Amino acid sequence: MILYVNLLTNKVIIILFTLFTFNYCFSQKVLSIKDIEKLSSKIEINSQLIDSLANKLNSLESKKELYHNFSRFFRIYGDNKSALKYGNIELTYFDKLNLKDKKYHIALHLVGCYYHDNNQFLKAIEILKKSARLDIYPKKAAQSLCMLGSCYRAKGDIKKSINYYKKGISSLKKLNNKKSIVAHSINLALTANFSNNISDIQDAINYLFKVDSIIKNKSYPNFFLDVFNINNSLGNLYSKKETFDIKKSKYHYLKCLRLSKQENKYFFLSLASMNYGELLLKIKSDSSIYYLNKSLIKNTNKKHQNYNLLKAESHRNIANYYFWKKNLKKALKSINISLKTSFNLEIEDMSPTKFQLHKTSERLNISKALNTKIQILNQLYLKTDDSKYLNQIIETVNISDQLVEIILEDSTESSTQFSWRNNISKIYKYGIYAARLLGSENLQFQYLEKNKAFLLTQSINDNNYSLNLPNHIVDEELGYKKQILQLEDQTLTSDSKKLKDSLFDIKFAYQSFKDSIQKIYPEHFESKKKVELTSLQDVKQQIDNNTIVISYALHDETTTFNASTGLLISKNKSIPFSISNIEKLKTDLNIYRQLLARPLSNKNKIKQYNTAANSLYNSLFPTDEIKDLIQNKKVVIIPDDNLQNIPFEAFITDTTSNKYLIENTDISYAYSMSFLNVNNKISRTPEKDFAGFAPVEFENEKLATLQHSAEEIYSINNNLNGITLTGENVTKDSFLTNASDAKIIHLATHADISRKPVIHFSKDSLNLHELYTYKNNADLVVLSACETNVGELKKGEGILNLARGFFYSGSKSVVSSLWKVNDVATTELMTDFYTNLKDHQSKSEALNNAKRKYLKNHSLSEKSPYYWASFILIGDTNPTFESNSLIYWILGGIFIVFLFFFSYNKLINKRK
Repeated sequence: MILYVNLLTNKVIIILFTLFTFNYCFSQKVLSIKDIEKLSSKIEINSQLIDSLANKLNSLESKKELYHNFSRFFRIYGDNKSALKYGNIELTYFDKLNLKDKKYHIALHLVGCYYHDNNQFLKAIEILKKSARLDIYPKKAAQSLCMLGSCYRAKGDIKKSINYYKKGISSLKKLNNKKSIVAHSINLALTANFSNNISDIQDAINYLFKVDSIIKNKSYPNFFLDVFNINNSLGNLYSKKETFDIKKSKYHYLKCLRLSKQENKYFFLSLASMNYGELLLKIKSDSSIYYLNKSLIKNTNKKHQNYNLLKAESHRNIANYYFWKKNLKKALKSINISLKTSFNLEIEDMSPTKFQLHKTSERLNISKALNTKIQILNQLYLKTDDSKYLNQIIETVNISDQLVEIILEDSTESSTQFSWRNNISKIYKYGIYAARLLGSENLQFQYLEKNKAFLLTQSINDNNYSLNLPNHIVDEELGYKKQILQLEDQTLTSDSKKLKDSLFDIKFAYQSFKDSIQKIYPEHFESKKKVELTSLQDVKQQIDNNTIVISYALHDETTTFNASTGLLISKNKSIPFSISNIEKLKTDLNIYRQLLARPLSNKNKIKQYNTAANSLYNSLFPTDEIKDLIQNKKVVIIPDDNLQNIPFEAFITDTTSNKYLIENTDISYAYSMSFLNVNNKISRTPEKDFAGFAPVEFENEKLATLQHSAEEIYSINNNLNGITLTGENVTKDSFLTNASDAKIIHLATHADISRKPVIHFSKDSLNLHELYTYKNNADLVVLSACETNVGELKKGEGILNLARGFFYSGSKSVVSSLWKVNDVATTELMTDFYTNLKDHQSKSEALNNAKRKYLKNHSLSEKSPYYWASFILIGDTNPTFESNSLIYWILGGIFIVFLFFFSYNKLINKRK
């Protein structure tokens, strides 16, 4: 009986629906969203029904409107895939009608939003940029800018996200669109919560206070949601370490809790509980677990779009709580649930696929969870000595590596790239040490390489490929880069809104330019290869029996491993080693650096120096086997962190004789072996052997006259027969003009290592950022100036200094200085260095032999490393001037053959 009634009811609905549809089609009326809602309550809406309705309509305009209404309906009811499908169909009708009106702009913006909702961020960015560039409907252009901010946040490009939000909100303010201003200011704050830039965080706080004043009473649309989000965001921002204020953060979180309870909003109550629990965890309060557990109990609204994110974050924080309490098994279980939820994995501790890594919109939170998991696994290994945890560390490091690789592929903002390199550097170091304990030297070397100068190596690789594009394209791209770098440089010292707007506009135009070039020359972008890391086996094959490579990884105080690591590589073997007592190493490094920067003028200073220099020698070459292997060898040092600021050649190998390491070892430096291989493959076509520059005197009164600098370059040029510029002839323009085609570039001048490193000329200066748009063909650049190898340290990447800038612009190797050099000693060193180069010595031999000669010819305080150890060689070590011995051998061979035939003919003639 029940079955009969149901069948009868269904027939009635179908008849009614048919009559209803016929009525609309006959009258040529288009179903509104309300009509569709009523219809959906009676019968399932599917593609056949929609297409049928569209086919009954005569005009393209009506069909376009119908598909628009269905796409909006599906988005309202959470069917994002259908919303996207019918939004795209709507756009095809705009093309058929050749319409570019206000409705088109709305439709385009919505399709961009639909792609965003489906986590198809690359496509969303393409559509939203198109919408943002249109000048048809300013409101939608502004909202598209803000949606681009949301896309870039999901992709992990925080700086770019913040910039797009700021630009979009600025446009919305001009339009006085209060509702959108409030919504996107809250989204800006959500992005700033992932930034470590205090200026961005403070800006977001200011935005929130401004929009809070817009919401005055409960009659305001979305009153609860906006008030909650504003206070929740303020709580988040005040809980960050850069702006940490426990009272303010607590005040805003508790306000969220009260408001959620009053309104019976259980999802938001869960969110407020989770955030408040996380705050309490930061101050090590036992009450934190109460609120974190409460966030799970109340989290019942599984249909909410952010349900999985909240669940994952709750479990991540619960894992951190148990980690703090040393309940490692519970911590591991919670973090696995967090990652399972984020990736929608079927089982805990299952690895996500590459597709899932690309698809996720929660890259920032997932990165935190992966880092937490590695720390838990590390502690479990230290507690149990069970190698299964080391293997799980390796697995987790590899997932993190893949995630960051995806993020860096999409990112163009240098600040975002450096931030992610900093994050992954900490993770690689866990991988390095886990591989060391597992006895996998290949894997240890792989992570060591990944942790060194990856961005620089990738940039050099990309620049090399870009040269294959037509000249006008290369020139236009260079023009964009110059404008961007110049404006970025200016914004370092200015908070001008006009400057920031100009920077945003030129970056936006540059991105549009690159998008258009990619469509015209797709084969070029497809052929651009990622940097292939050099393997341990590759290194062993490349080096000779007289060469040793040593790569280091220093763990900082936040790392729970008790040792830093290194790997020595020779032709026939590799030796992993540990560096213990990191605190002592840091102390010795500080003493060493301080004493290097001035002459050792008394016995006490000499004793202090010798003690610290010998201690570093024993720490960084920790076994007798390693010490023996480097004797009388060419040693390539790949340093890490603060080791990049010291000269290894000035270590004391024996406190009895006070012998320096350089006395029987040739030292050079490299960013990584992968960097060396990529950089050495670049084709360089210099036209002259030498270009020397010595301003001597400077218009800047703060810069002292360098009386011996002209003598330095004249002496060098006597051997090389290139060009020399001195005095007021040495300007930025004359340098850029004359240095670009020189085999050797030599600068004898002043340099600064402020926030903006510069090289000084007689009347002007060359900033570091300008080197990134200058091209040279140098086999060797010699920066005979103060502190040219000093700069801002970026973990996982290296020091942002003038040496790095010259590598970026094309140099094969660079000699740079670690402290303020002595003018007289420098002239002596450089003269001998070039004499050795001209004598066909390798760059490494030439510099080290010049230092040895200095030590031999001086005594007492003049032998202090201050005078001779500042200059270090980075990069390729091969001779700049190849020996002609091969030619001589060939000529000799020809002469011997000639002599043989001459003698033979003479003998034959005698017999005749």
